[in-house]
Amino acid sequence: MSISGLLQSIKSSRSYENQIVHIEDISQRQPEHAYVELKPLINYALDQMGIKQLYCHQAEAIMHVRAGKDIVLVTSTASGKSLSYMIPIFEMVMTYPKATALYIAPLNALVNDQLKSFLELRDEMGIDANISRYVGTMSDDEKREVRYGNPQIILTNPEMIHLSFLPWNHIWKRFLSNLKFIVVDESHYYRGVVGSNMANLLRRLNRVCTYYGAHPRYICCSATIGNPGEHTAALTGRDVTVIDKDGSGRGHQKFVFWNPPFYVNEQGFSIRRSTFGESLSLFNRFIQYGLQTIAFTRSRQAAERMYVASRSSLREKGLTEKISPYRAGYFGKEREEIEKKLSDGSLRGVISTNALELGIDIGGLDACIIDGYPGTVMSTRQQAGRAGRGSGESIVALVAGSNALDQYYMRYPKEFFERNCEEAVLNVSNPYIQTGHVLCAAKEIPLTRKDEKYFGSGLSRIIELLEGEGLLTGGDSKSAVDPNPHGQVSIRGIDRDAYSIFAFNGGRRIPIEKDIEKSLAFKEAFEGAIYLHMGTPYHVSRLDHEKKEIHVEETKAEYYTRALVNSEIFIKERYTGKNLPSCMDAKAGLGAVEVVEKVTGYKKFRYFSETVLGEYALDMPGLSLETVALWIELPDRFTDLVYKHDLDFAGGIHAIEHAMIAMYPLRLLADRNDVGGVSTPNHIDLNGKCGIFVYDGHRGGVGYAERGYEIITEILEVTLKAIEGCPCSEGCPSCIQSPKCGNHNNPLDKHAAIMILHELLGKPP
Repeated sequence: MSISGLLQSIKSSRSYENQIVHIEDISQRQPEHAYVELKPLINYALDQMGIKQLYCHQAEAIMHVRAGKDIVLVTSTASGKSLSYMIPIFEMVMTYPKATALYIAPLNALVNDQLKSFLELRDEMGIDANISRYVGTMSDDEKREVRYGNPQIILTNPEMIHLSFLPWNHIWKRFLSNLKFIVVDESHYYRGVVGSNMANLLRRLNRVCTYYGAHPRYICCSATIGNPGEHTAALTGRDVTVIDKDGSGRGHQKFVFWNPPFYVNEQGFSIRRSTFGESLSLFNRFIQYGLQTIAFTRSRQAAERMYVASRSSLREKGLTEKISPYRAGYFGKEREEIEKKLSDGSLRGVISTNALELGIDIGGLDACIIDGYPGTVMSTRQQAGRAGRGSGESIVALVAGSNALDQYYMRYPKEFFERNCEEAVLNVSNPYIQTGHVLCAAKEIPLTRKDEKYFGSGLSRIIELLEGEGLLTGGDSKSAVDPNPHGQVSIRGIDRDAYSIFAFNGGRRIPIEKDIEKSLAFKEAFEGAIYLHMGTPYHVSRLDHEKKEIHVEETKAEYYTRALVNSEIFIKERYTGKNLPSCMDAKAGLGAVEVVEKVTGYKKFRYFSETVLGEYALDMPGLSLETVALWIELPDRFTDLVYKHDLDFAGGIHAIEHAMIAMYPLRLLADRNDVGGVSTPNHIDLNGKCGIFVYDGHRGGVGYAERGYEIITEILEVTLKAIEGCPCSEGCPSCIQSPKCGNHNNPLDKHAAIMILHELLGKPP
C-alpha cells in the first residue's frame, strides 16, 4: 500500500477523530554532484562500493580540508558526511605513512559503526593501514595492543580522550606528535553541560598537541543548527569554515502533524488524550502494514512502557519478535544486536529514545513516529531523517503532546517548516566545569601564563583558587598535587554524584543500571516510584543517599509515578540589567542565583491515561543549584492594573513563567529540563517587587540564561502568541499549565497573563 493509501485508510477508520491537522508534502530532491580529483585507489574503492560520484558538499569539504582549513559540515541525516573525512584521512596516511588521525564520537555505537566504514574503504583499496577503536568496554590487553601497535587511525569517545590520551600523553607521544586530523562527529551534540565540558576537553587536547609539535585540523560534522560556525568555534577554539549546502538526494516524504483528541475524564473534565496511546496505535498500525518503523519517545521509561504495550497488542499477529526497545542504559552488545537487526531488516520496528537520533547506521526506514515534540526543530528533523530509503516514499508522524510548545506548532504548522533551526549554546568559562579541566591540564603538562590562550583570561583566578585549596604547586609552572584529578571530573555532567540501581530477588542483589544523575534519581527513582527497565516495572523500595544506591523490586503495578517538586530562588550576584524597550519601567536582569529544589511527594497515574490514582508526601533532602538566571522585575502598577480587573496577579505571573519556559526552545537548543522557573509577587531580593525568573538548569550556567536575556523581547512576544492563540478559556496544558509544576498549577490566570504581557510589550490591551 502506498503512503497516500495508508493515510486514506487511517482517515476512513472507525477510530479516526480528525487527529491529522496538517500534512506537509516534502518533495523529492535530486542529488547534486561535484567532481574532485582523487587518488586512483580511492576512486576504485568507491566504485566497488557503488559510489560513482561525490555529492557537492563532500567535494567542497575535501577541497577545504586540503587547503588547510578547519571545517564544520552541516547537512541532513544520511547525507554521506563520513566520506568527507574518510577520504582526506586516507589521502594523508597513504602519502605520509607516519601521519595519524583521531575520530571522536559521543557514543560507542557510533565508534563501532564508523570503524566498519573505515575498514570497508581500506579493504576495498587493499592498503595496509592500522585502524583501531579505543573505548572503555575493551579489555586491558586490547587497549594495550592499540597503544603500542603504532595505529594510524583511532576511533574513540570523549571519555577515552579524558581518561587515557591526555593523562597518559607521554605513552601516546608518537600518535599525538603526528596527528593531522581530529574528526568531531555529531558536533551539535556538544551543547549545554556536555558542550561546555567538551570545549574544555578539546582545548586540553589542542594544548597537548602543540606541546608535541602537532597542529591538527578539525573536521566537524553537525546536524543543521542555527549557528554552526559560532558554535563550532566555541567548541574547538578555532575559526571554522561552514559547509552547509546539502547535495544529497531524498525521496518524497509526507510529514503528518497528529493532534490527539479530547476525552472526558472520570471527574468530568475535558482532557486531551495522551500521546502515548496515539503513538502506540500508529506504531502498531504501521508495523502491521509492513512498514519498517521507528518510534521516538521523550524518555527511557516511555520507551519501555510503549514496548510492553505494543508487544502485547502484536502478540496475536505473531509480531512480538519483530519489535524491540532501544535506549541508553543497555549493554553495548544488546544495542549492537538491535542495530544489526534493524539494518538487515530482521526487525520490523524499534521504540527508541533519542539514542538513535544520531548517525548510527540502521538503514533507511519506511516510517518514523515522534511521540511528543522533541523540543527543537533540529531534533525533530534529525529523527524524521531516519525515515526514507533512497528515492522511495516515507512517512513521519509527529504526535503532539498537550504542552504549550507542541500545541503551538499544531496551531501554526507552517512556522515549523519555515523556521530556521535553533542556536546551540555552551559556556566554556563555566567555573564549576573549567576548574576541574584546568586541574587536569596541570597534571598533563605544567601550567603557565601562556595557557590563557586555551582557557581564557580567567585562568589566573582559577589557578589562585586551586592554589588556595592546596591542589596546585610550583612557581611559574603549576603542577597538580592530586595524582589522579581526571577521576574527579565528569565530562558528561558537572558533578560525579551518581546513583546505581540494584534489584533484590530471592536474596540476590542484581545490578540494573549505573551512573544515574542525582537530580534524575531524586525525581524518577524516589521511594515509592515505579521504574521501568527493559520493559519490566520495578518498585523503588529504598533510596540510600549515603551509598548512592537505589533498591528496587520487580512488580506487576499497573500505574506509573511522577514527582512533585517545590522550588525557591535567591539572587547572589547581579551581572547586568536593562529596561524593556517597550515598557521602560519594567526591568530585565541577569545574575548568579541559588535555586533550592525539594521533592515533596509524588502522584500515581493509571497506565495509558492521566487519571490520578493517589498523591503521596515524601520527606527528602533538598537539592541546591548555583546557576545563572534572567528575571523580569515588574513595577507596582502592574499589580494595581490586574486587580482593577478582578484578576489574579500571582496567577498571571505564574502563567507567564510556565509559558516562557515552554517556548524557550523556539530559539535555543534547550530541552525543557535545561531551564526552570520561579515566580513571586514580592521577592525579597528585588526589594519586594514582583519577579519572574527563568534559570539555567545546570550548575554554574551553560549559556541558556545569558542568551535568553539578550532576546528577552522575542521570548515575551512568542509567549504571548502561544497563550493568546490557545482556544481554551481559562488556561490548559497547551498554554500555561506545566506537568513539572510543584504547586499543582495553582494559582494560574490566563487573562492576567495576557494583560501583563500586553503591557510589557507595549501592545494595545
